[in-house]
Amino acid sequence: MSDEVTHDPLGDRYGLVGVRDLSEYAEALTRLVERGRQERWVAMLSEAEAYAAAELLGQFAQLDPSGELNRLAASLASRLYSRLGA
Repeated sequence: MSDEVTHDPLGDRYGLVGVRDLSEYAEALTRLVERGRQERWVAMLSEAEAYAAAELLGQFAQLDPSGELNRLAASLASRLYSRLGA
C-alpha cells in the first residue's frame, strides 16, 4: 500500500475509505474484525476454502509476527481454524 488514499467501491461500506498507510489500514481492519464479531454469521466459503484461507493467513502471519497486519492475520487464521474444529 502506498501513501495514496484507497478507492475501493466496498471500502465505504467497510470503513476503509480514506486509509492512507499500512498503520491506518491495520487499525481499520481491526475495527472491522471487532464489528464482525458482533454481527450474525453468514456462510460464504466452503470448508476447503476456509481452510485454505486460514493457511494463507497463517503463513503471512509468520513472516513478521510483530507486524500489525501479521498479528491481525494470525488472529483471523486462529478464528477460522477454531470454527473448522482444527
